[in-house]
Amino acid sequence: MLGTSVIAAPVYSANQCDHLGALQADLMAVSAPVAFNAIDANALISACSDALEGAGPERARFLLQRARGYLRAGYADQAMQDIRAAHDLDYPAATFALATAYFLGDDIPVDFEKARMLFEHSYEQGVNWSAKGLSMLYENEFYEGYDPIKSADWLLKFAR
Repeated sequence: MLGTSVIAAPVYSANQCDHLGALQADLMAVSAPVAFNAIDANALISACSDALEGAGPERARFLLQRARGYLRAGYADQAMQDIRAAHDLDYPAATFALATAYFLGDDIPVDFEKARMLFEHSYEQGVNWSAKGLSMLYENEFYEGYDPIKSADWLLKFAR
């Protein structure tokens, strides 16, 4: 196959942080997803804290996964710090997580417009679950941009 080149994305091996806290919405996850209610919070926080020591490109993923442990343990402030740090590293699933926090008002004030912008940004980065978030946002009658037609359109994008 002359003239054909293959560009490979970096491949990272899964570690304990990944096995204990992978997020279904994370397109860069390297392990099977773990349901939130199945998370062993203390084990996840510990494993991800260990993984973060000297972490390179996986840093944002480890921060997001540790945030899930913090959320499960009820440590919202630490969780939001990790989510924001991973978002600042331009990690798409963290942007989705931050959008979800603004949409739900879990541990931060509700801000539908920030949620919309962040959902759109993470969707553009390949996080399909953001389409579900946008569908829910547009079907929310308390949202200034309430639009059932847009909600249905985004739900179709999620179903693809």
